[in-house]
Amino acid sequence: MRYQFSKEIYLKEALIKTAYGFTDKAYLHIDTDDKYYYVTIDPKNNDISISEKEFHNNLLAEMVRINVSQRTRNVRELILARAFSSTVIEENAVEPPPEIELDINDVLTDWFEKYDSDKA
Repeated sequence: MRYQFSKEIYLKEALIKTAYGFTDKAYLHIDTDDKYYYVTIDPKNNDISISEKEFHNNLLAEMVRINVSQRTRNVRELILARAFSSTVIEENAVEPPPEIELDINDVLTDWFEKYDSDKA
């Protein structure tokens, strides 16, 4: 089976990702000329067939993933930068308020051992 896809519509990256998704079922070969990508599919088992429609739907899904990824890149980079950036905290802001007294032994005690009514 040999299918052709227009270079004007589909990205090379999407085509390769789509082809990779079928490598468990078939051997795939990708070729190109000036206007088209050509995908040759040779099923690993004779009882398995991959239709052009099935391949095309997966190719469209990859195009959408790439499109969404490109459109949301700035937001994702901003979120990651914020998540990994160091936060400036004033030294005295880290200390607990004066009305709270912390005992290190109380902090290190298992809550269930201290408050579980079944064990008391």
